[in-house]
Amino acid sequence: MKLKKAVWFIVPLFFIACESDREKFAQAERECSQKNSIDKLELDFFGYSSKEANSVSIKIQRSGKIVEDYMDTIPKKFSDSIRLRRNYTIKKNILLTDTLMVKIADEATKKIYGFGYAVQPHFSMMDRNYGCEFSSFVEDGKIMKESTVVFTKRKSK
Repeated sequence: MKLKKAVWFIVPLFFIACESDREKFAQAERECSQKNSIDKLELDFFGYSSKEANSVSIKIQRSGKIVEDYMDTIPKKFSDSIRLRRNYTIKKNILLTDTLMVKIADEATKKIYGFGYAVQPHFSMMDRNYGCEFSSFVEDGKIMKESTVVFTKRKSK
């Protein structure tokens, strides 16, 4: 008798708790439509020794005016010593409409703009969910479908 009561209680609770994929996707779309900035931007540097590139110059342009203009040290620690990979994070609030100018070493300045979010699926063992993820930007006129700006050392001829 107790099992019957428990089933009558648990089954409706299960159906109430199970949100459809369509509802989850719609919720993530609403979240994305409300985003107007990114909190941080990851930069990856490949092939540069600490002596070749030890600092990064960053300018953030908003509505035609430079709102941030600074130089920072790139961490010396490699996250991949074979490819000489180092990481740096711009920890500034960047509006989706801002333009970034990023320069390292003797490379040309990269112009980065057109930041965008997209709904991405998140999977676990028992569930599928959706979230709003930073997913794209324009780098020197080329659309990049990623969340990290990559600098790769040009090979000398």
